Amino acid sequence: DSVGTDAVRGASPPGVFFEGDQAEDIQGDGRAEDIQGDSQAEAGGESMAADDFRGSSPIGFGNDWAESEASEAAAGGLAPEGGLGMNPPAVPAGYSWGNASTGEDGAVPSDDTEPEDDTDDESTCGACLCVFDIDRTLTGVQGDTRHCPGNRVMPFYDAGYAGGKATLSALASQGISSTFCNKCYLGITSAGAGSGARSEWNHYILDHIMTGEVQDAFVAQFPEAKTWSYGMDVRSPYVLSQPDTQKQHAVELIRQWYGANERAVCIKPSNIYFFGDRTENIKPFEEKGINSQEISCGSRDMRYRRGLIGRCGARPEEIKRRAGNHLCAN
Repeated sequence: DSVGTDAVRGASPPGVFFEGDQAEDIQGDGRAEDIQGDSQAEAGGESMAADDFRGSSPIGFGNDWAESEASEAAAGGLAPEGGLGMNPPAVPAGYSWGNASTGEDGAVPSDDTEPEDDTDDESTCGACLCVFDIDRTLTGVQGDTRHCPGNRVMPFYDAGYAGGKATLSALASQGISSTFCNKCYLGITSAGAGSGARSEWNHYILDHIMTGEVQDAFVAQFPEAKTWSYGMDVRSPYVLSQPDTQKQHAVELIRQWYGANERAVCIKPSNIYFFGDRTENIKPFEEKGINSQEISCGSRDMRYRRGLIGRCGARPEEIKRRAGNHLCAN
């Protein structure tokens, strides 16, 4: 994934999109400094290293904001994928959150290692679970269909990263049901919060993106499942505000939630598949024995830590039933 200074000067690598002075602006230390033109607004809300906050404030924010975010970033590492200041407060003990119901061409991982397909054999704990990130996985850069022709702009506000009109990735546009996950239970684990649990955009995600044959039947039986959870307080299969590099813990709790007595869906860790665009989130799933795969491999956003995050989001052909933990570089 990492592209050195020399690689970006003068020409764009395959599958990478930036224009004009942007290539020169990306420095060897991985910082996105003073990106020109219409990209400048996006840089203000995206994920950057601690030093990126110092020296200038995002559009519409003062120096106090920059200093505050710099301190938080230095203490906790990279900002979450959902943008700065998007995480809601911690959930008080015993508090229940409200119900939220009512590509660009490029290399994709090969389907070279497939575990035994026991999706329908729930009597032997063979149910499968597909868990997705939101920002740059189910979505792409807001409003960008020129670089991402398979994406679709929606009439909702998406607060992820710099904010803008919600833009479905090719996967979300065509439907999760077009992949093997149609026969699996579904979940979300995101460091961001979408636009908030009660927003139109978050309603749309649950009602129209998190659908498939198995999941639809499950939600019809357990309608209370269509609710957002936060962090490690997992009371549904859709989790917001779980920090980057820690998503594996929330996914394991989703597995346990499905397996609780009243639901009794038995899912082995080896039958869980996590899909996300952010490189740093893939390998940590190995400690839980959970499969994980980086997506948006053919379109990386080079303005942020030399392609740490995706640009166009997931494509249906990237959603493979593969054992192990796979990065785009593999």
